[in-house]
Amino acid sequence: MAAATLWLGHPLAITGLLNGVGETPAMGWSSWNQFRCDIDEAMLREVARSLVSTGLRDAGYRYLNVDDCWQTHRASDGHIQPDAKKFPSGMKALGDYMHSLGLRLGIYSDAGNVTCEMRPGSYGYEREDAADYAEWGARSRLKPLHEAPVVTPSLADSKT
Repeated sequence: MAAATLWLGHPLAITGLLNGVGETPAMGWSSWNQFRCDIDEAMLREVARSLVSTGLRDAGYRYLNVDDCWQTHRASDGHIQPDAKKFPSGMKALGDYMHSLGLRLGIYSDAGNVTCEMRPGSYGYEREDAADYAEWGARSRLKPLHEAPVVTPSLADSKT
């Protein structure tokens, strides 16, 4: 892999790989600002096609981020479940579709127990969620903290 060096007139060089990583920030579209919970598979596929047809994908807007309200509950094995009514083909099919268009799928989660809209968060299920998101082809995860887990004094004391 080729490397580039930028001297900037200084004896220390700035070196990076010429592999396409970091040429632009991670740019894309998120469902939250316009649609909040009013999202479904058909609408997201339409947005994906629009990112391509308008030239935004080629300008670097490669992420389509599915924000809150795509999930409904956790199965008995702990795996998060997409809303089957809104996403009848499932999240892997959505991820595969995004990839077929040269886009990347982003998935929203939450570091706490629940999301902004009171859907299941990732706290205590980080491994399961990461495995599910990877299986679906998600390339990024949005994970704010809306409901912090409770730390009891006895738990806090045991960490010292």
